[in-house]
Amino acid sequence: MLSEIAARCSCRSYLPDPVSKDAILRVLGAGCQAPSGANQQPWHMVVIDDPELKAKTRQACEAREHVFHDNVSEEIRQWMIEHGITTAKPLLTEAPVLIAVFYDPKAPYALHSVWIAIGFMLLQATREGLGTLTYTPSAPDLKGLLSIPANFQLAAILPLGRCKNPSQQPRKPAQETQSWNRFGQQG
Repeated sequence: MLSEIAARCSCRSYLPDPVSKDAILRVLGAGCQAPSGANQQPWHMVVIDDPELKAKTRQACEAREHVFHDNVSEEIRQWMIEHGITTAKPLLTEAPVLIAVFYDPKAPYALHSVWIAIGFMLLQATREGLGTLTYTPSAPDLKGLLSIPANFQLAAILPLGRCKNPSQQPRKPAQETQSWNRFGQQG
């Protein structure tokens, strides 16, 4: 297993240390190397490092988070409370860089392809010594803010920076997530 796979963790708070342009370009480059359906490479990544633009991105995301949080089931609401998940997204202004990952949903296997690209970017960020996570906001209106063509959709926003408090979440044992030949059958 690649060491980056075992070392990767989701980062929700960031140090103010700048991220080098070279590191950002390597993270973007990793995403661009991902396989995609019919080799359409349906993704487009927008790097956001302007503080004002990050603040407006956060504002748009938090507005949509209120709508999402108001409409979740009681079970999910309790889970979010237990895990400290609120509508506030300070990581969007705290992280030195945001990478907004968009995709063209009309491309073959577009959603599958863009998530493989995001996975590659997560691993490269770990290799660079940077923290990130896959923040999937509930359809914020970022198209006008970031000049995104109408046909593209947001897949995720990846905050990028040095993690303030890195910690890995426990993983389920393999026998709970894997089967051989039939669901639930162990190898």
